[in-house]
Amino acid sequence: MVEINLLPQADRRRSGSGGDGWKLAALALLPLTAAAILVPEWLVSHQIGKLRDEQALLQGEIAALTPTKQKHDELLATRRTLEGVTAVAQTLRDAKTYWTNDVAAFSAQLPSGGGVAVTSMNVKPLDAGALTSLQQGGVYAGKNVVREFDLSGTARSQQSVVNFLNAFENSPNFAVNFRSLQEEGETGRYTFAASVGLVGAAPAPAAGTPAGTPAGTADAAAAPAPATPADGGSDVR
Repeated sequence: MVEINLLPQADRRRSGSGGDGWKLAALALLPLTAAAILVPEWLVSHQIGKLRDEQALLQGEIAALTPTKQKHDELLATRRTLEGVTAVAQTLRDAKTYWTNDVAAFSAQLPSGGGVAVTSMNVKPLDAGALTSLQQGGVYAGKNVVREFDLSGTARSQQSVVNFLNAFENSPNFAVNFRSLQEEGETGRYTFAASVGLVGAAPAPAAGTPAGTPAGTADAAAAPAPATPADGGSDVR
């Protein structure tokens, strides 16, 4: 069978060459298509490999630093413990009262005449609220008492008690809160009870308080006279 191409000569050439052109174009696209698929995949694989290498490196560094971190945590825990101990020690030191110094100051103020024997003594701190309450009642007026010596004792006479208490009342470092005096029947001796206040540094004046006037105290003019025993009589000695 014979095929006869009835198209003009120019059209015949274009038709024949056109078929070959599509084939060449398809063959040329194959490498580009393969590159478009393989290159991104290679890039992703390369990036994943780098990330894995970095991860392995970091894990090695973590493993190497783990003992150091454990030691750091131990030291941090020890530091917290020491800070707690230091805070407690600081609080105790700030609140510490040097009782021996207080007793020495009390002993140095004792009158030389004698006639009084202290049978018991209790030293205790006096907070600002308690001091204000006492001062409103006329006790320790004008003096910033920070500690009290609660005393009980015996004396040969009323005057011995007066001399004993006045030795503290007349000192700027002490104040007196006289409590009681009682005669012991036929012995002629007296028992007494009193508190001697130890004066500390004056507090800062409150706002609106005139300079030189201790806050929370009564007027100095209203301060009571030195303590004298109630119901007193003449010295029996």
